Amino acid sequence: MNKLKACKNRGFTLIEVMVALLILSIGLLGLAMLQATNLQFNTDAYTRTQATLLAYDIIDRMRANPTGTTNGYYKILNNTDYTSKVASCTGATCDCSSACNAQALAKYDLWRWYAMQDKYLPGVSATRSTINVDANNLATVTINWTEKDISRTQTWVVQL
Repeated sequence: MNKLKACKNRGFTLIEVMVALLILSIGLLGLAMLQATNLQFNTDAYTRTQATLLAYDIIDRMRANPTGTTNGYYKILNNTDYTSKVASCTGATCDCSSACNAQALAKYDLWRWYAMQDKYLPGVSATRSTINVDANNLATVTINWTEKDISRTQTWVVQL
């Protein structure tokens, strides 16, 4: 009788090992999905942070050039305004390292701002960002970009 009892309690069977591997693999797949979702959310947050930093960059540039802001040199309402004010710029033609007037400084600021958008935000070239300053010196900055084939827009309204 003791011989029969000893045979029953010999260890794990192959089925028990397979069940344990199945449970472990489901857990590891769950961790991989969690990591992929985390990476996606971090990328989205990084892009929104870059957009916010760029918005405050142009707002600070407008505050540093009040004459250019008052005269509407920073106003970009559509792609036509962008083309007429910024698109013709290159590093040499818009360089404002020496003394320049308010209009030239605004053109340089806009040129640098759009160049940074092209560098740090995905898909900004199709729909250009806009800037509007009203009579009460209230600036509205709207930045557009595309991430994962979805259009994103953020708008900041700031008193200058």
